[in-house]
Amino acid sequence: MATAIIEMDDVLFARIQQAAGENFSEWVSKACRSRLLADGVRDAVVWERAHPVEAARERVEEAVRSLESEAEQEIRYQAEDAARRRGGDQAEPTAEEIAEAERRVRALFERAERRLREREEGGGA
Repeated sequence: MATAIIEMDDVLFARIQQAAGENFSEWVSKACRSRLLADGVRDAVVWERAHPVEAARERVEEAVRSLESEAEQEIRYQAEDAARRRGGDQAEPTAEEIAEAERRVRALFERAERRLREREEGGGA
């Protein structure tokens, strides 16, 4: 762990000591991390405003990755649930159970996509 010597106003130092109590170093570390995070978010917002097309593309790509991950988790959950119903807690899903889970999840995504398109075509209603 690194040690640093910093200079600050006496009044500020006293306020930090009072707020931090016995955890002065931890309090200062959290405050610094918070500031760095806020600066990073601000920089990202500035970049997105300057590059709206690229930012939109990145958001879409992230949404796709997230949906694909959720779909895989849902398929795994449904297949494992089918296996448990068939053979108890230790049963492994069969290829048929996995395939059926994939069909159900794919149908859910297709239905959601249709509804989204209908809303877009209907003006967001």
